[in-house]
Amino acid sequence: MKKLVIIGAGFGGLTVFHHVSSWMDSQDVEVTVIDERETFLVKPSLPEVALGEKDIRDITFPLRPVIESYGNFIRSRVHRIDPREQQVYLDDEVKVPYDFLVIALGGKKDFESVPGFREHGYSVCTDILAPRLYEAIENFEQGNILIGSAPMLSGTRVKDVPHLETACEGPVGEVAFMIDSELRERGIRDQARIICYSPAEIFFEDVGDRVHEAFEGLARKHEVEVVTNKVIDRIEKDHVVFKDGSTLSSALTVLIPTYRGPDVITQSGLGDEAGFVPTDENFQHLDYENIFAIGDVASRTVPKLGHLAVEQGNLVASLLRQRMTGYGETYDYEPEVFCIMNMGRGKAMLIRSNTLWGGNTDISYHSAMSHLMKSSFDTYMVKFKGKMPPQLAQRLLNVYLERFQK
Repeated sequence: MKKLVIIGAGFGGLTVFHHVSSWMDSQDVEVTVIDERETFLVKPSLPEVALGEKDIRDITFPLRPVIESYGNFIRSRVHRIDPREQQVYLDDEVKVPYDFLVIALGGKKDFESVPGFREHGYSVCTDILAPRLYEAIENFEQGNILIGSAPMLSGTRVKDVPHLETACEGPVGEVAFMIDSELRERGIRDQARIICYSPAEIFFEDVGDRVHEAFEGLARKHEVEVVTNKVIDRIEKDHVVFKDGSTLSSALTVLIPTYRGPDVITQSGLGDEAGFVPTDENFQHLDYENIFAIGDVASRTVPKLGHLAVEQGNLVASLLRQRMTGYGETYDYEPEVFCIMNMGRGKAMLIRSNTLWGGNTDISYHSAMSHLMKSSFDTYMVKFKGKMPPQLAQRLLNVYLERFQK
């Protein structure tokens, strides 16, 4: 019996699992999924939690019953991976053997690299921090609101990956627009300046000129300011200090932190200088042909975006089927930035761009329809336990968006 182990049950890991579960019964395959959490978290919905539009219970579902319908689920922290013995070590040195391993652990969010964050900073990046930000916004009265990113880290083993200064700035714009909407609703918008800060020379550097133009127009309309080439150094109680020595006063500071590879990847000798897993274009480890890495943990995943994790999961699942059964076609992986930024008041900005990889798709669509698409996707993810909408829905979306490309 061939043993497949998936470490991490987020977007990428669960995508692989759902694909494999559709054919594993007819094959001599055993699947084990390992995750520290008992629940799946729809992370793109965390800004809605931070603004009081949703509760954490609205964006989670239990993992165990979903996975144990087809395979084995182990809730545990992974302490070490031995690629030569093909063993995953868990708590109390429990060993899980594998023939094929998919690493989908996500990235380590390094809040500690910014002094003062724990005392004075806020974020939307976890289900602990998003409710804390909600309380801060509820209590906000006046002053500057700073929302931005710490710098992105990257290794050097994989040469053909675009370089970005930030992991992903979609949440930065989303939180800025949603706070703008909330403060207008409360009648205190004129008591605040909302400022997005970025370490990059261009805000939203992973998209093209058309999307930049659309975002800048909306930012002007909603009085959201943007400052670039600003690398955060530390957060004080009433201001932020940047590496260039400049400061900005702040009554509320929101941070998307630096992403690093998980400690277990470095400790197991599987990562690059930044701790991410180096892979080829098929997300197969450069040194071990039976190990794959997808999502934020992979050095090839730039930007760190859930949509890319899903697409990589589709690809790796198709390759695993070929390797384990001898059947199936390879999924056509085409990277693109695809996200929908909630803007509050029933509006959202849909972004779709592949210019980072040399393509010519670069569109945005600001409307109630975009908001409906986002809410429908999030609801679908929870209702159908991490499964992506069917391919028919994707094809219909492509036809719909082609109108704006033209």
